[in-house]
Amino acid sequence: QQMLARLAELDLVAAEAAHASYLAAIDTPEEAEKGRTYQRMGRSLRQSLALHERFDRSAAREAREEAQEARRAAMLDPPPPEEPRRTFPRDIEAANRRADELRTAVRRVIWTEGFEKSELEAEQQLEGELYRRLEDWLIDERCEDAFVTRDLDEHVADICAEMDLDPDNVARWRDLPDPDVEVLKSWLEDLKGYAEPPWKSSG
Repeated sequence: QQMLARLAELDLVAAEAAHASYLAAIDTPEEAEKGRTYQRMGRSLRQSLALHERFDRSAAREAREEAQEARRAAMLDPPPPEEPRRTFPRDIEAANRRADELRTAVRRVIWTEGFEKSELEAEQQLEGELYRRLEDWLIDERCEDAFVTRDLDEHVADICAEMDLDPDNVARWRDLPDPDVEVLKSWLEDLKGYAEPPWKSSG
């Protein structure tokens, strides 16, 4: 196509030169010969342009056919769908055990945190908000594979850091007292997003 385009340029120059020569030869013995030369140059130019245009049409047709073939292939052999996010843990029993361990540890830290604050701060922070946040977090994260494999102490520390709890209490969570269940019940009465609060189990 590039060569044809260049040839058309040369044909145009030649046709213009032949036309000028023909005009100069009018009313001379060379008029007929110069006229035929000009006609040949013009015909050569038209042929070069027509061939170049035919190649353009052919390339455009091939591009359309390739696009159509690609669409047909996509319809006949679509890509596999993305694997949906699991809605349950890979190992449900292990996830339940880890959730119980985290719940015990973080509740102890929250309980101790509250009683180390003034009465007003305790009222603001221990209205069940942190306990509700903990349950929401356990629901969201229990389906992740790392939920059951992470180091327990690191896991507890990360959750408590997000809640801005006292790191000294976090480090000794195993020695902290369990919260008062009756008081905790009153804070969890409007717990949302959890089928049954843990304290309602048959145990």
